[in-house]
Amino acid sequence: MSALTDRLDRAAAQTGVAGAMSGLLRRLRRAGGNVALGLIDQALLSGSAFVLTIVLANVLDINSFGRFSVAWSFSILIEAVFLRGLFDDGLPATAHRIPKSLWPQLRLGLYLSSLLVSGALGLLLVSAGLVIAAVGGDAGGLVIATGLAIPAVRLQSMFRRICYLDGRLPRALASSLTYCVALVVSAGLMIALKLAGAAAAMACIAISAALAGSPLLAHTRELAWPQARIFRGSLRRLFRNGRWFVATSLTYWIGSIGLIPVCGFLIGLDASASLRILLLVFAPLSQFCATMFSVRLPEIAAELRAGRRSAVAAAARENALLLGSIAAAYGAAVVLLGQRILALVIHGQSYEIGTGSLALMGAAMALDAVWLGLALPLFATGKPQRFMLSRIAGLVALCCVLPFAAETWQVMGAVAAMVASSAASVITVVLTNSARERT
Repeated sequence: MSALTDRLDRAAAQTGVAGAMSGLLRRLRRAGGNVALGLIDQALLSGSAFVLTIVLANVLDINSFGRFSVAWSFSILIEAVFLRGLFDDGLPATAHRIPKSLWPQLRLGLYLSSLLVSGALGLLLVSAGLVIAAVGGDAGGLVIATGLAIPAVRLQSMFRRICYLDGRLPRALASSLTYCVALVVSAGLMIALKLAGAAAAMACIAISAALAGSPLLAHTRELAWPQARIFRGSLRRLFRNGRWFVATSLTYWIGSIGLIPVCGFLIGLDASASLRILLLVFAPLSQFCATMFSVRLPEIAAELRAGRRSAVAAAARENALLLGSIAAAYGAAVVLLGQRILALVIHGQSYEIGTGSLALMGAAMALDAVWLGLALPLFATGKPQRFMLSRIAGLVALCCVLPFAAETWQVMGAVAAMVASSAASVITVVLTNSARERT
C-alpha cells in the first residue's frame, strides 16, 4: 500500500512540475509575443519620426528646423511629461486595484478626462497663435499647429496605452501603422505643394495622430459610461500619484529634450537643430526602452502588487542590467557608424555633430537606461516619489555644469552636462536603494 502511495505521490509531483513548466513556457511565449509586437509598434513610430525629421533637416533651413525642434520639444513637455504623467504612467497600478468588470468605465473616463484637459491646453495655444499672427509674428502658424497637435497626439497616446493595458497589442500596432501611412502621405503632399515649413510639418503630425486615434471608434462596445464613484476614485488615485510622475518626468525632460530650447537661448537655433539630430540618432534606443517599459509595467504591477521588498529590488536589478547592456551596445555602434550614416541622409546643411558628441550622448543614454530599469518596479507599484530625489540630484548637476560647458564646448558641452545629470541620478538612486534595503 505504501509503495502504491509513493508511486501516486511521485506521479502527482511530476504532473505538478510539468504543469508549472508548461505554464511558465506559456507565459514566456506570451511575453515574448507582446515584446515583439511592442517593438514593431515602437519601431513604426520611431521610424516615422526619424524619416520626418531627416526630411525636414534637408528641406528646411537650419533656423527653421531649429524653430520646429523648439516647438516639438514643448509639445513633448505637454504630452509626454504633463498629460502622460497624469493619465498614463499610473494607469497599470490604478487599474489593477479595481475589478476588471469595471475597466470599461475606467477606459471611457480616461478618454473623456484626458481629451478635456488636452483640448483646453490646445485651445490656449491656438488662441495664442492667432494673437501672434494678428500682430505680425512669424511663429503664429507654428503655435496654432502645435495647439492642434496636442489633443490629437493625446487621443493616439491614450488609445495605445489602453491597448497595452488590455494586452491588445495588435490594435496598438494597427494604430501606429495608420499614423505612419498618414504621415507619409501628408508630408509628401506638403513637399509636393511647396508648403514645407515648421508649421506645415507640425500640422502633418496633428492630422496623422488624429487618424491614428480613430480606431477607438471601432471599439466603443468596450466602453461604458463611468459611475461617478468609480470615475472620481480612479481619477483621484491617478492624480495623487500623477503629481510624482509629472515631477519625475519633468526633471528628465529638462535634462534631455528640454535642452533643445535652452541651447537655442544660450548658443543659437543651429545648436537646437544639432541637438535634435543627436537625440534622433538615439531615438530607436529610447523607443526600445519605452517598449520594454510599456510591456513590462502591467505585468510587474500585477506581480508586485502584494510582493515583498526583495522581489521589487530583484526586478529593479534585472531590468537595469538588461536595459543598460543594450544601451551600451547601441552607443558603441553609433560611435562607430553614426557620422557615416548622418553623412548619407543629411545634405546641404551643417550640423555640429562629431564623434565626441555621439560618444557623450551614448553615455548619457546608457545611464538613463539603467535609471529606467531601476525605476520600473516602483512605477509599477505606483511609488515614483521614491525616485524623485535622484532626478533632483541630476537636475542640480545639470544646472551646475551646463552654463560653463555650453559656453566652452557649445553642443558637445551641453551633451556633457546631460552625462553629468544622468550619472548623478543613477548614483543617487543606487545609494538610496542600498540604504532602504539595509533598513
